[in-house]
Amino acid sequence: MQREMPVHGEPRGLQNAPDELVRMCRHGLDAIRLCVQLSGYTHEHIGSELGIDKGHFSRIMQGKACFPDTKRTDLMNFCGNRAPAQYDALMTGCDLVEKSKDAKIRELEEQLAQLRAA
Repeated sequence: MQREMPVHGEPRGLQNAPDELVRMCRHGLDAIRLCVQLSGYTHEHIGSELGIDKGHFSRIMQGKACFPDTKRTDLMNFCGNRAPAQYDALMTGCDLVEKSKDAKIRELEEQLAQLRAA
């Protein structure tokens, strides 16, 4: 029987990584490394959450194995940033645009926080 681990605190919202750091990425693996580094989590913890063996995750980070494409979205959601997607957009001459509904919700939440602080 599988048990769920209780989560303490609120889940992280998905944020864009700083553009200057994404531009410094030389390849997709650098973007994955940036995503991991910005999260503040250990490699072991991230690998465990994504269901990737500790040794295999280590080889991925060293560039000796490939990161599974099916786990990219899970990685970004868990780490709380879009660095790999931003890198892909940059390399293809595109921009990531937040959905208008999500942007409006975020804007209203920021206004509410400012009003509460006042």
